[in-house]
Amino acid sequence: MNIFLIGYYGYGNIGDDLFVAQLTNYFASKKDVKKIFICCQTNYYQGFSDKVLFFKNAQLSKLKRTLLLLKSDCIAWGGGTLNLQDRPRNLSRMQALSKLMGKRFCFLGVGLESVKSEKKKKIADIFEKADLLYLRDNHSYEMALQQLQLSKSPDLGGDLAFLDLTMYEKFVKPAKQASDIANISFSGKFWWGEGRAEFYAKQLMPLIDKYNCMIHLLPGHVGNERNDNRFHERLKKYLPAANCQINSWKNPEEFLAILRHMDFHIGNRLHSIILADILGIANIGIVNSESKIKHYIDKSEMLPTARVVNFMEPLSIEQIETVFKNYKRPEEFICQESKTAKECLEKVFANR
Repeated sequence: MNIFLIGYYGYGNIGDDLFVAQLTNYFASKKDVKKIFICCQTNYYQGFSDKVLFFKNAQLSKLKRTLLLLKSDCIAWGGGTLNLQDRPRNLSRMQALSKLMGKRFCFLGVGLESVKSEKKKKIADIFEKADLLYLRDNHSYEMALQQLQLSKSPDLGGDLAFLDLTMYEKFVKPAKQASDIANISFSGKFWWGEGRAEFYAKQLMPLIDKYNCMIHLLPGHVGNERNDNRFHERLKKYLPAANCQINSWKNPEEFLAILRHMDFHIGNRLHSIILADILGIANIGIVNSESKIKHYIDKSEMLPTARVVNFMEPLSIEQIETVFKNYKRPEEFICQESKTAKECLEKVFANR
């Protein structure tokens, strides 16, 4: 069996790079799987199984892509937020071609965003024709049934970042938390401007004043085009130089190696929050009403109210200290996410 993985790969996003690692390790461990083809924007991936072959998007002509489809038994969109507003036609064509060739077409561990009414029918049609629709959160599940009104229920499982928990074992913090908040990581987004930099600096200053802590600016997205450190450079200007440090990474292991030393994390990148939970680091997500971070924290049931702050609303030191004091690594939830992710992926091999 050959598997063709498509997604937001090779862009320097921590979540999507985790999906590549998790999915390839999982599929490569299966004796039935001979080759795993992956399309990516930039091929910076290293240390993968010999079964895995990467192809840069720019080097894939329509003919080469069609040949890859012919060689594959299953085409799968692997992980992440699936925003189909701008590209239902492209995905629909690929799905139609795959079906014409007798291939399975699956969506693995995806989250859904709200859909404009005029696009609902086209998007629902894509999901109806999928051999497997595995969603990562309750919001996406309800949206599939109520907004898109799918005739068959999708599968609900854990985010793909939870698939193999052994990759995190050496990074997990001991259960005993530090008594003070000495190191705080913060993950903003590359497109945030000067006003937001000044605002979030004001939220961090009381922590610096009280704890003399170090603020570690940790990008969830690196690379040339969408590097979160663009915003972090703005934010740094409003913080004391001795209490602020900009970080970067080249692979998920480097991200985890930085995050493991934190006492607290604040972020607007979903997988920075997920990884903080996996490592056992108290955290707060910056959210809005339809935020995937909020959907995730609700699903975790770990301090679901205290662990969120609305975008551009004050974050008090009292809220941070409350979370720091009461947070516990959600071990049962983490194990359940891993278990259900594996159960959903096993369905890729069903009815072949």
